[in-house]
Amino acid sequence: MKIDARFPTKLDAIQDAPEPLRNALLENFPANESVRFLVHAPLFSTADERSSATVLAVTSNGWLVASVTEVGGVSVQKSNFRDTLLLELTSILLWGQLNIHFVAAGKSDIAVLRFDTVGEELYRDAIDLMLDGIDQTLAPSVEVESDRGSILISESWPAHFRNEARRYQPKGQRLLAATQWAAVVGGFRRELAPACALLVTEREFVLIAEEKVSPRQHAGDLHHFGGIITYIPIAQLMDFQLSQHERFDVLSFQVHAMHGGEELEIIFPADHEKAVSEVMKQVFAHAGGAAS
Repeated sequence: MKIDARFPTKLDAIQDAPEPLRNALLENFPANESVRFLVHAPLFSTADERSSATVLAVTSNGWLVASVTEVGGVSVQKSNFRDTLLLELTSILLWGQLNIHFVAAGKSDIAVLRFDTVGEELYRDAIDLMLDGIDQTLAPSVEVESDRGSILISESWPAHFRNEARRYQPKGQRLLAATQWAAVVGGFRRELAPACALLVTEREFVLIAEEKVSPRQHAGDLHHFGGIITYIPIAQLMDFQLSQHERFDVLSFQVHAMHGGEELEIIFPADHEKAVSEVMKQVFAHAGGAAS
């Protein structure tokens, strides 16, 4: 099989992966599991960014990431779906990154894959497969719910949030609730937290946040805008709390897998407390959890 030297490539089998990744995959692939999806990303480099070649394998019960190290070896990270906490996709004009948060040896860890955004759709397909693996709940027909989704994603939202909400909503899941808010700005017009949109589907809690502009970037750079899309399986959410501060409110919640978890916080404008609270109540009402 021909491997693209520039962009991510979907592989048909482990044997299609280039060395030294192929051998590492064969040695570390979980026994008695089948391959559901394989994607190879070559070494990726821009003026400011550089990352190693990787292979992401989604299996019948989990996933595995193999990465070429600086000295030519291969590092391997893997987990089953029961210990996978959340998935975070960063999408910039020139590059993308998938962070897989999971629990290993009782502690939270992150597997990082960097790739050219030409291949982003392959990683979105991998995300959908991993979300399917974490929670196999089937949703009603999305076609029946399409009008509801159009209503929840309001025309009053900024255009890029409307587009990204439709683009990154998990496949096969109807939209139950959605809200969007502007960036939180502090003294001297300093941005404290980015503008965000919050989506709730049958199985997932999805946060879409604007990527902050790097201080190294110059005004007018074409690649200054980007998004970070965080997928949190509702099955992994334990509880949430809302707290008030002088310039903003904070949504904090716990994400738990079988052997550990993480605590996350989202900062949002104080005048959006009611909308966020209603969305979170929907999340826990649907999950059967107890919201505080």
